[in-house]
Amino acid sequence: MNTSEEELAPTPSGDPLESLVGRNCALDLFDRALAGVRNGQPTMIEFVGDPGTGKTRLLREVAARARRAGVPVLAAAGRDGDQVERALGTLLGPPATDPPGAAQRCPPLLLLLDDLHTVSPATAALLGRLAQAPPPGLLWITAYRPRQMPSRVRVALAAGIQLSRRAVTLTPLDPASVAALLGLPEGRAAQRVHGLSGGVPRYVLAYRPGALDGPVAALRDLPAELPVDVTSAVQLDLDGLTDEQRQMLEAVSVCPDGFEPALAGALAERGPEVTSDLLDALVAADLLRTDSTEASTLRFRHEVDRAVVYRPLPPGRRRRLHATAASVLRDAGHPVTRYAEHLSASGQCAEPATADALIEAAETRLVPRLDAIRWLTNVQRLLPAAEVTEPRRTRLEFAMADALVGTGQLRQARTLLQELSRRPLADCDQRLRALAARARVERLLGRPFDAYALLLPHRDEGVEPHTHFSLTVEAAIAGVLCGSAGAAEHARRLDLLAEQTGEPVCATTAAVVQAFVAAYTDCGIPVRETLDRASAEVDAFADTDLARHPDLLALLGWAEYFHERERSALHHFDRALDICCRAGLVALTPWLLIGRCAVTGRLGNLDRAQVEGEDAEEVAVAMGIDPLVALARAYRAIGVAWRSGPAAARHLADIAVLDSSTRRENWYDGASQRVSIRLRFLSGDRAGSTSMLLRACGGDDLDQVELTNRACWASALAEMAHKAGRRDEATRWLDVAERYAERLGLRGQSALTRTARARLALEVDPRRAAELAAAAADTFATLGWRLEEASARLVRARALCEAREWAAAEVELAETRRIAELIDSPPLRRAVASEQSRAAGAAGRLPDATAGGELTLTRREWDIARLVAAGASNAEAAEQVYVTVKTVEAHLTRIFRKTGVSSRAGLAALLVSGAVNHQGSGEDRGSTPRRTRFDR
Repeated sequence: MNTSEEELAPTPSGDPLESLVGRNCALDLFDRALAGVRNGQPTMIEFVGDPGTGKTRLLREVAARARRAGVPVLAAAGRDGDQVERALGTLLGPPATDPPGAAQRCPPLLLLLDDLHTVSPATAALLGRLAQAPPPGLLWITAYRPRQMPSRVRVALAAGIQLSRRAVTLTPLDPASVAALLGLPEGRAAQRVHGLSGGVPRYVLAYRPGALDGPVAALRDLPAELPVDVTSAVQLDLDGLTDEQRQMLEAVSVCPDGFEPALAGALAERGPEVTSDLLDALVAADLLRTDSTEASTLRFRHEVDRAVVYRPLPPGRRRRLHATAASVLRDAGHPVTRYAEHLSASGQCAEPATADALIEAAETRLVPRLDAIRWLTNVQRLLPAAEVTEPRRTRLEFAMADALVGTGQLRQARTLLQELSRRPLADCDQRLRALAARARVERLLGRPFDAYALLLPHRDEGVEPHTHFSLTVEAAIAGVLCGSAGAAEHARRLDLLAEQTGEPVCATTAAVVQAFVAAYTDCGIPVRETLDRASAEVDAFADTDLARHPDLLALLGWAEYFHERERSALHHFDRALDICCRAGLVALTPWLLIGRCAVTGRLGNLDRAQVEGEDAEEVAVAMGIDPLVALARAYRAIGVAWRSGPAAARHLADIAVLDSSTRRENWYDGASQRVSIRLRFLSGDRAGSTSMLLRACGGDDLDQVELTNRACWASALAEMAHKAGRRDEATRWLDVAERYAERLGLRGQSALTRTARARLALEVDPRRAAELAAAAADTFATLGWRLEEASARLVRARALCEAREWAAAEVELAETRRIAELIDSPPLRRAVASEQSRAAGAAGRLPDATAGGELTLTRREWDIARLVAAGASNAEAAEQVYVTVKTVEAHLTRIFRKTGVSSRAGLAALLVSGAVNHQGSGEDRGSTPRRTRFDR
């Protein structure tokens, strides 16, 4: 960038410089060097980086800091030779006649030289002179591009043996710094921009308008209008080209995927030798680079640079260049996907052969779906009506519907598929293919009931094996999401249907769908073996194969999450998101992001879970899928509860289900409702919570809850019944939970049940509660479920306090606090602090059970304790010992304080344990103890 002295100067007072992120190390080095040169030692700092890495912006910041410190600044840019020579001449003037030692007292001076790679040979000689005899107190800072740095300048700088030299390479920004530069929260939007821009600040800013607009998953291309400062910076590089070089660069700008020299020559109408020389010059100017994966292919330095060159081209020249590129690539035998963009942009879509080629390219799965829509739209617009034969029209509309689904335009796709399925197609398989595709769209819209209703009448129609298999796959998935009892039967039939197709991918699809269905209902398959096989086979597929079957990774990830294989689920969700981003497949993105939110939340990464949930909600809102919006908010609310408490999370969860009453029953809304009710209960609003949760679970059979989570929700119902004082009901629900956990063999569900059982046993048998909670905590620690591990350890600590094992309780509380700090959960920290305070208070009054200590009550306290433990009310106890009710209440307060228990049931358990004794006291001394009715 050609930067003048004025451009390097700081902005006027009160108008701060634009944001500078990710360069703290460079600024720290400058601050230390500035302090060092005050001793007279001349120093050079070199800021080295590719175009757009922020070298000039960094020099502006350095200049501003120096001026604030009262240090004079000389600034110049390499492209302006006169300016540089004037600055150097100031420093290379006649030597001063100062007395010896005066050099040490020379004030510091800052010299800034930007774009050092552009200086002339004469200026390079002056640089060499300055490097050899730098004035005392000089802080010399240069910035240059290493790929374009002439050897003469390197040699000149190397002559500075008296200079203390330090070089700082300005690397690309990380995703967090990209988010800061864009003014966005850390999340998938910043990660996506980071991937597109390579973290180079100039290119990050080019994508900024798109990053701030619309769903992040749809961001895959440059915005229609590039920021002026970005285009201006690139244009400065173009200004130094000759006319022939510029013409060559414009010619190859029609090739977004790179080009070979032969194609460049054909586009620019130049011979091989001239083409080679021009391309070499453009590579030397760092506008073109060799493809890292294919040495014979050249690309623009970045897509932003190509767009700046390509977009101003006149329309007529663009079409001619694209037509030439399409012809050359087709004649060279390249696949149609390589030249489809050229065919579409050349205006040749009116030719039937071109239309067929574009439809074929659009059907290729890894082609970005937005590109496919553009190609197909051009075919629809330009192909003469006479050439739109029925087979070509049907093929075109199927391809368009698929592309619309991929980009998340689900309602437009549904309309197109409705028209296709109603049309009297000659081929019955095509009609049913349209029906299956339409059912998938309904499912993706969060309407599995409608999807299942579409498929049910046609599931046994006599069609070819592939169509029959596709219908049954969709029926199994939609059926289980809407709670149909027939879903298990559909899943069981898939093995036979896959065998009839004779294709390995169908067998893998059958295994994945069966594992997914088995998470919701019992379909009689060996789940562990099926999941192992499905995971291994899916991992063996190439991305191109998975792009043809995008649901595979999503279904497999959710099946693994439900079956407690979190790390494998994360791997498959991540791979699916990567494929979706590259192919522009938006439809599955909210479902995948919610899956990542669920997994990362379970593993205790609350920050990551929150980001994933917010991104999922953003995309689902943009696509208008209300059930997925609600589900994303519900999973987010779980993380909010651990961060800010259930009351704060309840509001988010309640919003998630406000409008679900207007929809038919489906799994998405059921899951959201259960989370909302649970948070309402935990926040203290317990009125009717149990009955509401039971309805959301589908009644006593819990048939609206996925099979793999029934133990969890049965345990929740047990806790709610226990809190309401219905101990028998709580015990019944725990028995239900244990049966489900034992039947499924899921360790996490079994541990959840043990934690619930420990809570129930806390007051009557604290040592048993401690054993159960310890076993649960150990299991959770093995699984990596940090949140549940913390909950189990807290229950164990409370049980140990009830059993008066203070030292062991403190160990558990310390470990729980460590987890609270690790996951950054203030509510958990407060719970630990409260329990520590309670334990410390009780430990100061009561002996440690492990030390053989014994609790002592007065005779009157003993009488009242025995009466209350036997079930007497306060009034009945008062009548038995001939005192007032208030006296009984006062005695009970002292009894609870002494024993450390907080309930009558806990007191009864303590008396049964034999840990309590009684003796006479001052009030009894010298008097005959009264005989109570209890003693008769």
